[in-house]
Amino acid sequence: MWLEFRNNYSRTISVAVMQRDADACGGEGGGWATHGWWVLGAGETKTAIWTANRYVYFYAKATDGRWWGNPSGPRMYVNPYRKFDSCVNIGVSTWDVVNTASADLGTYLPNRHTVNLR
Repeated sequence: MWLEFRNNYSRTISVAVMQRDADACGGEGGGWATHGWWVLGAGETKTAIWTANRYVYFYAKATDGRWWGNPSGPRMYVNPYRKFDSCVNIGVSTWDVVNTASADLGTYLPNRHTVNLR
C-alpha cells in the first residue's frame, strides 16, 4: 500500500516514517527501517513509501515548532539536517530521537492511505 501525507496545516511540514523491514534492518537495526524527510507546503500531498505492513509510524514537524507524534509512541532516530534512510536503532549523537505516532493502513482497497496532518 502507498502511504501519503497531506498537509492541512498553515505552515510547511517535514515528515519521517518508520516501517517494519527485517531484511533491510535486521540484527542491530532492530527490524525497522526509517526514512525522511518529505517536505510539504501548506495544502500539499506527497507519497512517501510503499509498504506491505498494516501499521507504520511517523513523526512530523512544522516550521513553527508544532509536531505530530505520540509522547509514548515508539522512538526513532532522525537526522535533523538532511534526508536519511536508516534503521531504528542506528543513528549518531547529532541525530534527534523522536516519538512516533502510528498509522493503521488497513487491509483492504484502496491501495493508498493518506495521513492528514492538521
